[in-house]
Amino acid sequence: MNFGEKIRAIDGVSTVEFVSKDEALEQMKERFGERQDLLEGYEGENNIFTASYVVTLTDLTKSEAVQDQINTYTDVVKKINSKDEVVTTLINLANGIKIVTGVILVLLIIISIFIIANTIKLTVHSRRKEISIMKYVGATNGFIRWPFIVEGMIIGVLASIISIIIVGGAYTFIADKLVSSEFMQLMNMSLISFSDMFNSIIFVYMLLGIGIGVLGSVISMRKYLKV
Repeated sequence: MNFGEKIRAIDGVSTVEFVSKDEALEQMKERFGERQDLLEGYEGENNIFTASYVVTLTDLTKSEAVQDQINTYTDVVKKINSKDEVVTTLINLANGIKIVTGVILVLLIIISIFIIANTIKLTVHSRRKEISIMKYVGATNGFIRWPFIVEGMIIGVLASIISIIIVGGAYTFIADKLVSSEFMQLMNMSLISFSDMFNSIIFVYMLLGIGIGVLGSVISMRKYLKV
């Protein structure tokens, strides 16, 4: 097992990329852009850069633990370059985003339930006489409620599709702007593409949409099933 494979086996490590001295020089030239002529004369034997491994983590919170394990290979590791301050800032930023997102999600769910409930309530109200007659002839609440629940589910699915399109477009636009920014390029960082998250997002959004639609329908029909 070579050193790269040993690092890859550490818990919390996603990928490990070996960068040779020549590759490190080429990367630095790319960062210098139009001023890469300043690095002329460092090719071949005059190359001052060292070979290295670029380690990508699955979770930024595991950064310190991964560094501690890598440092145990004292015969190979000379120095670890880690942007700990940036990692801490990103973790705090991510936690803040999670809190804000959670609050917004709860508010949106409440608003969605209210809108769907009132939409179904209008439909139920217009058919209240039919519902009363069905109750008097012996129809069960479940039999009466089912068509309106299906309507609520359809509304929820349509709302989910619209939300996915809006969120996908907004995320892609913002992510492209961030990735192309000087800061992200300097830090050699990238963001997960929307397509990589699509399967999880569509599952969650559809589940929420259908659930909210059913809940809104049930709430809106309470009054009219009491005959």
